Amino acid sequence: MELKRIGWRHFEFAAPLDWDIVAEGSSRGVFFFRVSDKYRPRLEVRWERIPFEKAVGPEEMLKLFKDEWERRLKEYRKRGVKAELKHVYKEEISVRGHEGLLWAFRVGREAALAALWYCEKSERAVTLVYTPERLDEGLPFFRKLLESFKCHYESPSEKALWSLLLFNIYLPQNYRLSAARFTAALSYAIFKKPEEYVYLLVGYSGLASTILRRYKKGVKEWFEKTLKKEFGSGLKVPLPKLKYEEEDKTKLKFRGESFAIPRSRRRVFSGRVWHDEQLNRVLAVATLYELRYEEEAVRVLGDVLKQLAGPARSPITAPA
Repeated sequence: MELKRIGWRHFEFAAPLDWDIVAEGSSRGVFFFRVSDKYRPRLEVRWERIPFEKAVGPEEMLKLFKDEWERRLKEYRKRGVKAELKHVYKEEISVRGHEGLLWAFRVGREAALAALWYCEKSERAVTLVYTPERLDEGLPFFRKLLESFKCHYESPSEKALWSLLLFNIYLPQNYRLSAARFTAALSYAIFKKPEEYVYLLVGYSGLASTILRRYKKGVKEWFEKTLKKEFGSGLKVPLPKLKYEEEDKTKLKFRGESFAIPRSRRRVFSGRVWHDEQLNRVLAVATLYELRYEEEAVRVLGDVLKQLAGPARSPITAPA
């Protein structure tokens, strides 16, 4: 079996080629994202930010996890759905050097596996819930997934993997996702460097052959009417008028600068938009930044463009 790397919210792990992130959200301080194969959701990654001095152990996490399930099942019973939470198997494990617990359980006829641990380096209490087809076959795979799981970085220079369905990109750890949308027609992710006014936009269309029939003036019209519009409305800031010039036969580069005093506070919107014939997509990468942060913005823009021109844009695969 070939596996690919999936990265999201500073987690990273190896997964089958047909697995993709399909949802994310939060509730009462607990964050999560779900990963699905072509049939159904298979993995949920959940975490809660807990300071190191208030760190929780795996046994306490498991108790809270069970209590949550019991409350959920109590609500189900009120609706006439009867199911019991049943213990199957428990063992101590280690995930990237952290002490944890692996728990196999059943809810009615459905079997599941959970792994729970506290990562002191990222100060997150992490819970993975995997739903296999069969418990006996799913356990060996889940162990391999846990062996590949990354919940923290070993050095500040290590970059974070972000899986944007169509391709992977690596960004500095301090860039945070501020908005994302993945649909058949338009997909994008917006990242921000918290301590500086630097935003990064990475987006792409549905099938380029269809898109370019709709936007007769080409990739410039597509960008102006879709990604640029979404980006501006999402950030709730006016974007400067752009000047476009041809970089090569398939790629346009653009730049716009707003007026401000002092000059260092001027906002610049700069990037590239192009038709990738190999992927059959229209892609765009851009940065919005204050002029005083131009060196950082130019660096991250160039790095992402270089990645999308090379093998990083395809999921990284490795034999199981």
